[in-house]
Amino acid sequence: MKKVFIYNEILGFKGSPGMLWNIDEKGYYDTIVKIKGKKHRILFPISQTVIIYSEPAIEMDSSIEIE
Repeated sequence: MKKVFIYNEILGFKGSPGMLWNIDEKGYYDTIVKIKGKKHRILFPISQTVIIYSEPAIEMDSSIEIE
């Protein structure tokens, strides 16, 4: 499980913290999100959701450019 920030306009998630449990083969991010103090499992459609890992990327060779 990885800590992530979740963005999904339909459900109003704007960088909400959660845990990415799995990427479902049917096109969903399987997540665990805390709502009102309780953990809930939510399936977000991949096509309408942005997931950003909370941990920054590993340090890379500065000579490599990312476009």
